[in-house]
Amino acid sequence: MSDREDLGPCCACEKRGKSVRNVLMLNAKSPIRKRGWGCAVCHLPPDGALAVVCDACLTAKRELRFACRGYPGTDGRVHIKDLKGSHEHDMSKHPEEQELKSWGVEGEEERAT
Repeated sequence: MSDREDLGPCCACEKRGKSVRNVLMLNAKSPIRKRGWGCAVCHLPPDGALAVVCDACLTAKRELRFACRGYPGTDGRVHIKDLKGSHEHDMSKHPEEQELKSWGVEGEEERAT
């Protein structure tokens, strides 16, 4: 595996390798600004914390122990409990969610709870 493909250790079990390929967007701020997830639709800056997990931890829904400090493959990890601040979509700017609600379909906001 090249450095470009390596996302670093799993944020749940710390395993390394090709199975660490699942990127999770967390509802907290990334410790390093501008090195996380964002949203072009609701103008959310790329300051959201990320976590990466291996296939086994994703399937087992294992609890996260760590989050990415910034870019998953290069910036290291922080303890999940050390994340600060909230980073969430402005659902009023996501018309697709409103349309789902009008059809009685569960949207992202409901699935997260």
